[in-house]
Amino acid sequence: MGKAGPSRWLLKRWAAFTLREPPPAHFVTRLNEIGAEPGNGPRPDFRARLREELLAAHAAGPEAAPKPARHRRRSPYLPRSRSGVLIVSLACLTLFTSVRTYASVPGDGLYPIKRAAEATLLSLTTDDVQRAQRELTAAHSRATEAATLLGYPDARRSQLIGPTLDEMTSTTRSALSALGHVKREGAHAPALKRFSEEQRDVVAPMIPQLGDDDRMKASAYLDMIEDLTP
Repeated sequence: MGKAGPSRWLLKRWAAFTLREPPPAHFVTRLNEIGAEPGNGPRPDFRARLREELLAAHAAGPEAAPKPARHRRRSPYLPRSRSGVLIVSLACLTLFTSVRTYASVPGDGLYPIKRAAEATLLSLTTDDVQRAQRELTAAHSRATEAATLLGYPDARRSQLIGPTLDEMTSTTRSALSALGHVKREGAHAPALKRFSEEQRDVVAPMIPQLGDDDRMKASAYLDMIEDLTP
């Protein structure tokens, strides 16, 4: 059984094309306007306008399509590093504040905090010996504070030396009262000897620089702790 080949099919399609009715008049008119008659290309004005449009579109360039937002994965170590930096910063701040508080003297802004800490430690102490040791430490702090005040140029600070010496004396007496009459003998003798020597090294150089009243207070204090040293 034979089949129609491609050449026969083309002939049939050509015959059908030539035998059909001519195209409508408006279609032919539209083709004439754009210069599309058989054998002719587009009209020169149409090609010029099309070329201008293509060049303009090429010069403008394609619009950049927005790129989808990429979510960056946060490193699991970033929160930990931030927490570590915060902890280190707080530790440094605490250490700096503690050092400044410990070195403060009467008249400084941090000095009340220093005295409040000393009072808290004393109030929490129930053992008489331990309380006496902390009072001796506080008395030594009053001595170093008075010596520091002498080096300050502010005349107002010199008025604080007298009260500081008074607190040094009262705190020392309270400590000695808690220890009883232990001066030259007993387990506390070495500690008392060391305390008296440290106090003498701080208070004695201050006497020539003190006023009359403060000089008398310092001298009386040295006489009081003199018996602590054998």
